Amino acid sequence: MRATRKTQYALRGMIFLAKKEDSSSLREIADKEGIPFDYLEKIFSGLEKSGLLTSKRGANGGYTLSVSPEKITLQSVFDAVGEPVAIVSCIESSCPKGSACRAARGWKRANKEIKKTLSEIRLSDLLK
Repeated sequence: MRATRKTQYALRGMIFLAKKEDSSSLREIADKEGIPFDYLEKIFSGLEKSGLLTSKRGANGGYTLSVSPEKITLQSVFDAVGEPVAIVSCIESSCPKGSACRAARGWKRANKEIKKTLSEIRLSDLLK
């Protein structure tokens, strides 16, 4: 399993916000984190729709976390950006071998453990 750039950027942006006490503009986050502005704008739009971020317009506007870092898990970030967590592609879709696939049980078990771990790691853990 590999986190896409979209998920990596989402997490970096959220860590940036978690370290700040006030809101940050999208431009500030993009510049400080080296993330393309237009791409970050799309990512943050999804994070806002999922309820992880709040945005405020105006001179003192910007983005803030809408949930405390202790309540945001890595799994919730994957979910918010619409990235499936799948060690192999046939976990999320149908396996071409169907029930004859002897590896399926191992892949499903490994995938379950990965999701469990992603659900245990919190944004606050990454700030330490």
